[in-house]
Amino acid sequence: MTRTILGIAALMASAAFAPTMALAQVTANDTRPFDGVFVEQIGNGNSANFSQSANEQNAEVRQDGDDNTVDVTQDGDGDHFAGVDQTGNSNIAEITQSGAAQNVAILTQTGDANTALLSQNDTGLTGSGAAITQSGNGNLANLIQNGSANQAILTQAGDNNTMTATQLGDDNMLEWTQNGTGLTDMEIVQTGGAAAIVTQSN
Repeated sequence: MTRTILGIAALMASAAFAPTMALAQVTANDTRPFDGVFVEQIGNGNSANFSQSANEQNAEVRQDGDDNTVDVTQDGDGDHFAGVDQTGNSNIAEITQSGAAQNVAILTQTGDANTALLSQNDTGLTGSGAAITQSGNGNLANLIQNGSANQAILTQAGDNNTMTATQLGDDNMLEWTQNGTGLTDMEIVQTGGAAAIVTQSN
């Protein structure tokens, strides 16, 4: 089986997400023979839930802490990849990917009570890629990409920051970094061929 990962996440995925053994509470609904789910859980009350319905879709999750939750839904004809690494307590990560081309999603959470929501729906021949990194407590990141060949890197460092971004259409690029506490004032929407690099700090 050969899998190609988009450039935005290739380095992160190859180093951080080697296949691991399932150690705790996992539910998986894989309806195709080549779908793969790999999970490592350390701690109490962690849960990882997967639904994959087509082609060579793969998900890899690491949870180290207590009461962390991961939900991954992948469908369509694309060979989607989802990777989640949670270190801390009460973090929530949700990934939904669909479409005919390969989408790649990487979520990394370090700290407590962070929430990352990522939805990618590919509508063309080229998949999209996204990476969300949260370091701190109580951060919220919500990213929606609907189109083709969109790329996003969202980074939150600090506490109680909020970011919401939507990319519609094709060939959008977003790199957004928040460093500080309580940064909540900005929402970004891009519609086709746009590029933005944003840094917020206090």
